[in-house]
Amino acid sequence: MPLTIDYKKCIGCKKCYTICPMDIFSWGETGMPVIAYEYECAHCGICWIECPKRAIDLTLPVANW
Repeated sequence: MPLTIDYKKCIGCKKCYTICPMDIFSWGETGMPVIAYEYECAHCGICWIECPKRAIDLTLPVANW
């Protein structure tokens, strides 16, 4: 999984949810973001950059040459 959320750090601010251009996040019943469409992630890093608590970890995929 290239994208993970550390729920111990997440404050539920919805920045990742609102800023993601691929709309991969949904909002869970617990008031926290959920990665709903992980394979549609473009690995742009906007969610990682904008997260005020650095609760998102983004691992870029390895190129298969």
